[in-house]
Amino acid sequence: MVDVLQDQAEGLRRLLERDTVRVVTLTSGRAGVGKTNILINLATALAKRGRHVLVLDEQQGKGGVETLLGLTARYDLMHVIRREKTLEEVMLRGPEGVDIVSAGNGLRVLGELGQEDQDRLIKSFRQLSKTVDVVLVDAIAGVASNVLPLSLASQEIVIVVSQHPSSIKDAYALIKVLNQNFAIHRFHILASKVKNEHEARALYDNMAEVAVRFLDVSLDFMGYVPFDEKLRQAARICRPVVEAFPLTESARALRALAETMEQWPQPSGEDGRLEAFMQRLIQSSRMAAGGFRI
Repeated sequence: MVDVLQDQAEGLRRLLERDTVRVVTLTSGRAGVGKTNILINLATALAKRGRHVLVLDEQQGKGGVETLLGLTARYDLMHVIRREKTLEEVMLRGPEGVDIVSAGNGLRVLGELGQEDQDRLIKSFRQLSKTVDVVLVDAIAGVASNVLPLSLASQEIVIVVSQHPSSIKDAYALIKVLNQNFAIHRFHILASKVKNEHEARALYDNMAEVAVRFLDVSLDFMGYVPFDEKLRQAARICRPVVEAFPLTESARALRALAETMEQWPQPSGEDGRLEAFMQRLIQSSRMAAGGFRI
């Protein structure tokens, strides 16, 4: 009886939320903190919870989502912009039905699109609104990427940081730029490659102490991913650890992070529509192209 009621509640919740999409950008101050691997596992864990996940991958080359999953992207968002392919035709299918769009080339030209091309791209994403529940954006580390437009367009920003001093320093610098130049005030901090929660909390507390003192920001401790050998082994065989080795400490932590994301306030109204995200992304890209670069 309890299972039936839970199923009914889940069905009602999905019915009420079917037109809303949660958009989360994962970024970091510098490469090497495990951000892309974390994103892949979050996407898989969310898909296992019944969510239809779309990944927009700004990365290119060996560090991209496709490469880490052993996939090859023949087409990307630029082919959609050029009207050579539909959005559905450029998607790759990842673990648990996660859809992946290689978007690096396309993101770089959004600010240059004419009105007709903008409208057509927005329409392409509007058609996905009734099927996609979560969009995870893998932004290139640092301030030299499209992190400004992606951050302004997303509803939530996750900063992945490790204990390495340069990682902490660069993550703080990124938060400072986004806060002081573009009035972004809220960030989720995700500690990576730590031994335990104590280390993760200490890392977060140090960042939060400095940020609160010098910046007008709110930092939220999202959680942590402990490094274990199975996490490395899963990456070597191009599979998410939550799928390949679900009983490991890292897999449990990543599932907990996915559950945490599910508990964030659900976007509502126009802000929760996929086409609205693309509209915001185009507008912020145009602003960046007009000279407001980081």
